[in-house]
Amino acid sequence: MEAATPSLLCALTALGLRLADGRFTVAGKAMLGALPLFLMQMLGRLRQAAEAKKKHPGTAEQRAMCLNPVIDKQDFEERFIGTADLESGDFDYIVVGAGSAGCPLAARLAKSGASVLLLEAGGEAHRSREVQMPKRMYGLWQSEVDWGFRSVPQEHLLPRGRVIDLERGKTLGGSSAINYNMWVRGAPEDYDRWAEEFGCSGWSYKEVLPHFKSIESLEGYDQRYRGDSGPVKVAQTFPPMEEVQDFMRACEATGAERNPDYNAAKLPGAGLTQFNTAQGGREDCFSAFIEPLLRWYPNLRVASETFCHKVVLEESEGQVRATGVVLELRSGQIITVKCRHEVILSAGAVLTPQLLMLSGIGEKEHLKEHGIPCLRDLPVGQNMQDHPFVPSALLGHARTAEATGAQYRNSSGMNAHLFWQSDLDKKREKKLKRSLGADIQIIFVNRPDPSMGLKAGLFLAGQKLFGSLSPDYRSDYKLAASAVASLMRSLLKLQSVREAFTARFFSLTIVNNHNQSRGTVRLRSADPHEPPLIDPKHFSDPEDLEAFVQGYRRMMAVLKHDSMTKHMD
Repeated sequence: MEAATPSLLCALTALGLRLADGRFTVAGKAMLGALPLFLMQMLGRLRQAAEAKKKHPGTAEQRAMCLNPVIDKQDFEERFIGTADLESGDFDYIVVGAGSAGCPLAARLAKSGASVLLLEAGGEAHRSREVQMPKRMYGLWQSEVDWGFRSVPQEHLLPRGRVIDLERGKTLGGSSAINYNMWVRGAPEDYDRWAEEFGCSGWSYKEVLPHFKSIESLEGYDQRYRGDSGPVKVAQTFPPMEEVQDFMRACEATGAERNPDYNAAKLPGAGLTQFNTAQGGREDCFSAFIEPLLRWYPNLRVASETFCHKVVLEESEGQVRATGVVLELRSGQIITVKCRHEVILSAGAVLTPQLLMLSGIGEKEHLKEHGIPCLRDLPVGQNMQDHPFVPSALLGHARTAEATGAQYRNSSGMNAHLFWQSDLDKKREKKLKRSLGADIQIIFVNRPDPSMGLKAGLFLAGQKLFGSLSPDYRSDYKLAASAVASLMRSLLKLQSVREAFTARFFSLTIVNNHNQSRGTVRLRSADPHEPPLIDPKHFSDPEDLEAFVQGYRRMMAVLKHDSMTKHMD
């Protein structure tokens, strides 16, 4: 926020130049008309920046700085706020990160009788209305429960140097509290490949299957592959809507098989999406694994708004052992908490490598750049793999809104999909002489919540107003981005806009699940408050672009089938 005033002046200058050149668009005129709101936004942001100074990322003051505030302050509970008495605690294990990995792990350890401390940097919004409604998940992007990570400029994306948002959950439940709520195990072939090619003992599909079954509860499916008494409730949408059925008919007519359960013996085929829902609401990992234990297991303690700076490592006779963690409480107090056995990092694909490097485990030369003594020279932060997706927005005929109630309450809008194998993946199979499953996923999105329009609208408006000045206007013109986001949220609250969006909009999204590009996570500085430098290197491998081209052609074949054309304008 130090550059707030220059950013504002640059933004206003850009608008003025467009007006002088006669190139002032309708969007630009709307922006100028909203100048009073823009100035109020600036004053509010400056005040918030002063309050947030030197606070850790999980505090209320820092949450207020997010681009997209959607959760009421009173929806953040304070049942588990970390306190100074943690320093005198008696713990066997410390688990850093209360997300999809940390919650089930902490629960299993607590059930074994071990004393466990489960840490979460974010707050307690997992039971808030916005989080619990799966169809509102689009609106959680860049909100108080999202870390707000963004990539470094991507040289292989257009506009050149484009920056990508990387959503990661910052609340109890982690990313399971903000994700698309789709219950997808993955391809059995991928697990077998980890075990056979990379020596990951215990990770073959046959070996992980009992664990998958133990955590889920789903009725009416093949119990050789599915569980019926686990903590996570799984369900499909209520009787599928007409356009969903037509999407699957189009997939079948263009060569795909109908797959009634992609989480069973095989992944490929067209089928209905399964969601982790509980009576229509989101089933996040904290609610599923931790909440039911707290009353009966006093050996399990949870600490929220407790930010981990680094792991305490002690070196003796050439061996390095983790003995505790350095934590920052929301008050700003720094404490050290020790444990007898292990510190377990389950902070996700971005924050786990950052914590390792801050603790002295990483590439020696990189740590030296930031003045961090290297205790173990290892390639931490290398080989980052992501699965990019490309959405296609489509406008259909106006439809009735009868599916907005019970039939739709447990859905994020991603109601069906096609798992399909590209020719590239088939070539890899021949080279490796083993099956790889399906690499391309085409997701059918229908009747989405209007909050989906915020991200797209903010991107398009920003490109129109500031695209010629910067490929990343949200970083260069932070106040302009905040003002545009405020306007978009106001627009999407209009009943007429909401009804039109839900009734007519649908999308097909292509996902590459066998991405060949490899990226990095690097330290920005030795300050744990600073987000790391995240470089997915999207499309740095040419095969990824070819995979999307093949996926796009497959998608168009589905769209051109009679079952789908009747829904389109």
